[in-house]
Amino acid sequence: MKILIIRLSSIGDIVLATPLIRCLRNKYPSAQIDFLVKKKYSEILSANPYISNLLLFENNIFESAKKIKKEKYDFILDIHNNFRTFLLTLFSGAKIIRYNNYLFKRFLLTEFGLNFYKEKVPVFLRYLKTAEPLGILNDNKGLDFFIDKEIDGQSAYLSKNCIGICPVAVWKTKRWPKENFVDLAKRILEKQDCEILIFGGKNDFDYCENIKSRISPKAKNLCGLSLKETAVAIRKCKYLLTNDTGLMHIAEALKVPVVAFFGPTDKEFGFYPQSEKSKIISKNYFCKPCSTKGSGKCPVGDFRCMKDITVGEVFLHCAACL
Repeated sequence: MKILIIRLSSIGDIVLATPLIRCLRNKYPSAQIDFLVKKKYSEILSANPYISNLLLFENNIFESAKKIKKEKYDFILDIHNNFRTFLLTLFSGAKIIRYNNYLFKRFLLTEFGLNFYKEKVPVFLRYLKTAEPLGILNDNKGLDFFIDKEIDGQSAYLSKNCIGICPVAVWKTKRWPKENFVDLAKRILEKQDCEILIFGGKNDFDYCENIKSRISPKAKNLCGLSLKETAVAIRKCKYLLTNDTGLMHIAEALKVPVVAFFGPTDKEFGFYPQSEKSKIISKNYFCKPCSTKGSGKCPVGDFRCMKDITVGEVFLHCAACL
């Protein structure tokens, strides 16, 4: 049997697809199970032992569609399900099973405040449900993130007692105010002998450097590491204080508890941590959720959903993660 999974982006979505990959491999140990992903995100899956071939999408629909057709897959699980992936699979000759992304329900909830979600189901379970026609069930083993052996030992320079913070997010409305991260980190250092590790992407270096300079010499700015190097450092942390972002899901895959701040988004969309030790901090207001992924500015102008999450209440939850 030949199976292709398609999820082109982004970090969190791809990490959330890892239980599906594992469960497919356990169900069909001798099958060819390939995964199509954008090249920029391929590092997330490059060491995954359950994947036969990692196919890289470089924004050329015609070339990728031709490769897919040539492979003659029996089944394609399209868990991205947009117009681009529709075109990629159109002439594949395979049996196509597409993920239900609840676009209409999301639209009604964000635009009119009408909630037709009957229950809050995490995205990784929705991915697994997509594969039910192939006899796939949840094995309850959570998310995966595999790290190459040569990278695995690169955290020796870090303290044995680290706390991680991820103060960034692609969209500004998903960022808890930077001064809150600074105050919280200082409060943690007053109570605990530890290092504060600050995580983000290459483009976030200056933003996080400003936060680091205001905390303490015990803070380290680790922005710009590769995803696997970042994962090695996150794994050293007792817990991760984070916005709703891809690194939150990597931490969950590494069994690191998270304290996550949810501002404009909501649990109905399914992108929330599952660990019993993890904690979601969110405020309920009439304007929530205002978008599915965040935005450049608060639609009502006050940004209360993030500003009203206080340093004090977050600090109280940190002890529960230890």
